[in-house]
Amino acid sequence: MPLKTLIVEDEPHSLSRLKFLLQDIGQVEVIGTAESGEEAVRQIDGLKPELVLLDIQLPGLTGFEVLARARHRPAVIFITAFDQYAVRAFEENAVDYLLKPMSRERLEKAIEKVSRNLGPPDRELLETLRRLMGRHRPGRPFTVKHKDEVLLIPEEDVYYFRAEDKYVFLCTADHSFFYEATLKELEALLDPDLFVRIHKSHVVAVNKIKKFHKWFLGDYVLELGDPPGTRLKIGRSYLAALRDKFKF
Repeated sequence: MPLKTLIVEDEPHSLSRLKFLLQDIGQVEVIGTAESGEEAVRQIDGLKPELVLLDIQLPGLTGFEVLARARHRPAVIFITAFDQYAVRAFEENAVDYLLKPMSRERLEKAIEKVSRNLGPPDRELLETLRRLMGRHRPGRPFTVKHKDEVLLIPEEDVYYFRAEDKYVFLCTADHSFFYEATLKELEALLDPDLFVRIHKSHVVAVNKIKKFHKWFLGDYVLELGDPPGTRLKIGRSYLAALRDKFKF
């Protein structure tokens, strides 16, 4: 019998990819989807799936908080773009932990573990993961692809990250590079003392902010210290936090 499966994923392209990959895997039957933490709790308790493919960074609640609140206890495969959550995921008795973008073969192996009722990894593996995992450390370069090359961009060269449609770009003083992550995932990765979200489309390096300009109807823009003096509008939902942080 196929495993009754719930997918919890708030990024539309990631959700579509998961559904596409699962079409060729006969061990599962997708019985529902959820795009936020609160919706995930309701779906888990209402649908009572046997398996949940669970993103960690969600609107409202994290994947860990979802499991803490849900009464029903399904098997869980965590899915995320960053590896710093691996230890916590396995401590929550996850069957497996997949990094985006995963292959069909890797996803299928994880689901096979659920079918075989395998338990969580042993403590030796957890200790190894603890040594290997870590947040993006200050000073660590960002890896980007440019034509046929892989470039390492020093953190001090980054002015801001810009989202356009489904894509994110890392912007230096004179170049923009495609960066494989969402802004939401970047927020989880970056040090909040060094980078700040100012808009649904922009995350900015704090030390590259030159000044704030009052605009009209209570709006503000910030100016960066790059040669063109790039100006970025501050989203209204982010303004109060920024005014508190920078005292303007």
